Amino acid sequence: MQYDWRYRIAAACVIVVSALSLTACNTTKATVDTTAKFFSSTSPDSMFTADGMIEQKQKINLFAGVAYENLRQEAAAGSGQYVTSLAVLYGVPVAQHEEFGRLLQQRHAELFTADLNQDNRAHLKMVSALTRAMESSASLIH
Repeated sequence: MQYDWRYRIAAACVIVVSALSLTACNTTKATVDTTAKFFSSTSPDSMFTADGMIEQKQKINLFAGVAYENLRQEAAAGSGQYVTSLAVLYGVPVAQHEEFGRLLQQRHAELFTADLNQDNRAHLKMVSALTRAMESSASLIH
């Protein structure tokens, strides 16, 4: 009778471990599939320079996407660590960071037209509008 009890516990453990390992494989497969689909739907070569570094434009786009809401808040004030980081990514000389902040503040409504929850390309639109605004302000271009 005791043998039957041990056998059932061992069988239950094997079933649980097998189920967990299959679940882990499916999660890994889903992650790999998602990553493969992302890279096959974009042209990763356009994100990198010849020496394998991320292009500056892509760094700006990635930063703007990750920090969009913080940038929106700080741009309204005209300063802050995210505004300074964006200025550095754009190559704005340190002496012109204050002017860069004022530009963001003055053009806030034009730059931050949507929430990322409403428009997942809002950060790209902001970068495009900001790049155009900076081209008209020669002192900000390094």
